[in-house]
Amino acid sequence: MFRTALLITLVIVFYGVSRGEDGAPATPSSLAAPSSNLAALKYRDVAPETPFSRAWKVSLAPLLASQAFDAASSYGMRELNPALSTADGRFGVKSTAIKFGATAALIGVEYLVIRKHPRAASAFAKFNWATGIVTAGFAAHNYAIR
Repeated sequence: MFRTALLITLVIVFYGVSRGEDGAPATPSSLAAPSSNLAALKYRDVAPETPFSRAWKVSLAPLLASQAFDAASSYGMRELNPALSTADGRFGVKSTAIKFGATAALIGVEYLVIRKHPRAASAFAKFNWATGIVTAGFAAHNYAIR
């Protein structure tokens, strides 16, 4: 199941990255290096609220919701990940704190990258959606085995 979820995530992310902004397949000319006049653009020259950044902000909701859903479904159960398990091998408060801390760190890194490179928001939005879907699948599995 994990391999299938990982494969689906990779397909979603790479399918989105290989498409152009308008949804059309990427052409060799659209994959070319930016011209020198585009390299001179600064962050302040770019509009702060672009469709890309809006899509990224919307993608944070399913990412956080799926993490909460997974933490709730795992709470009190045996945890196989040694980084998340407590002394007795269960998923508890410490595990939840680590899980949400890692998610917050991921969102922080995404935010910093998007500030420097606003067009990266589209790829991050797709990554967040894919991660949310996979994590929700793990949570559903946890509820199924309870």
